[in-house]
Amino acid sequence: MKTTQVQAIITSISSRVDRSLRVSFVTPELTTSERAIFMELQNINSEFTIKPLESKNAEVVKIEKDFGSKPQSVRLRNVLYILFTQNPERHADFTEYYRSKMEGIIEHLKTKIQE
Repeated sequence: MKTTQVQAIITSISSRVDRSLRVSFVTPELTTSERAIFMELQNINSEFTIKPLESKNAEVVKIEKDFGSKPQSVRLRNVLYILFTQNPERHADFTEYYRSKMEGIIEHLKTKIQE
């Protein structure tokens, strides 16, 4: 694969439910081989740098987040849900199970705190 640099204009931005953004941009007219480079990158996790051409000394803001990674709190809740479905124990529903397990984790961690 090739690293690609091209001028483009952002044409639309929309927010998504998961707090990410969908950004569309338009390039100048491209040759068939130049278009093929973009087609090869479709669905490939890539890094984008957006640099306004009118701003020569623009500050670079680097956003370092993993694409598709979930916050640890969501991951923990998902793991607890799987454990609940595999062995519902004596809890009537997942909400009760979740609260009970989280209280257990919190209490365990509180015992580790030095006074």
